[in-house]
Amino acid sequence: MAQEGEEQLAEPVEGRVAVVVGAAGGIGQACASWLAAAGARLALLDMDGRALEVLKAELDAREPSLVVQADITDRQQVDGAAAAVRSGLGGADVLINAAGINTKQRGLTDVSPEQWESVIAVNLNGVFHCTQAFLPMMVEAGGGIVVTIVSTASRLVSPGAGAHYCAAKRALLSLTESINSEQGRHGIRACAISPGEVDTSFVDQRPEVPSAERRATMLKAGDVAEAVYYVVTRPARVTISDLVIWPSAQVSGQTVI
Repeated sequence: MAQEGEEQLAEPVEGRVAVVVGAAGGIGQACASWLAAAGARLALLDMDGRALEVLKAELDAREPSLVVQADITDRQQVDGAAAAVRSGLGGADVLINAAGINTKQRGLTDVSPEQWESVIAVNLNGVFHCTQAFLPMMVEAGGGIVVTIVSTASRLVSPGAGAHYCAAKRALLSLTESINSEQGRHGIRACAISPGEVDTSFVDQRPEVPSAERRATMLKAGDVAEAVYYVVTRPARVTISDLVIWPSAQVSGQTVI
């Protein structure tokens, strides 16, 4: 906390309500753990109800949390989740959009229309649904923060990431800009965090699963979660709209997706 006469350089998350979408996944879990350790009140959203209950049991030792099982591609379920959070926790101050999927087939000529639509439905439409559903609570509270986990695939298109995945992730940069442009007057701040390769179960979906040696060069989920924590603890005068985090090996060209 800042002393009298000093500028406040951080805003604690203790007592604030943080909604983590995709909480059962590697980055989502790490974000939930960081925020719980800092005293945030958590709403954990995911399709995997069993994994959510396991995570809740781990986190409740620090701060009670609310579990909501929902498919973010279904707007009715998202609206139901938002209502549950409002009823159970009184509102929302922070929204972490961490859900994402990919497919084994990733080449433009290999991806089926159904695979394209499923990736867009989760990675882009799902973020829109969640953001639109939770924004009113933040506006009512006088401000809030929306953090979306994007990807360096939003900037560096590659066949290894997939045309559908790259397209959805690039669109999220524009969506983040729109949130800041349209909602900033209401005290809403948005940040797109774009990590490079992260060593989670997500990379097991690749056509060729990376070796242990390759995975050792990747970011860890905690690296991304720490960045999320930094963003959401900035004071209201600060908006970090775009943050890119590279593994050193990837940004130097030693590894290529």
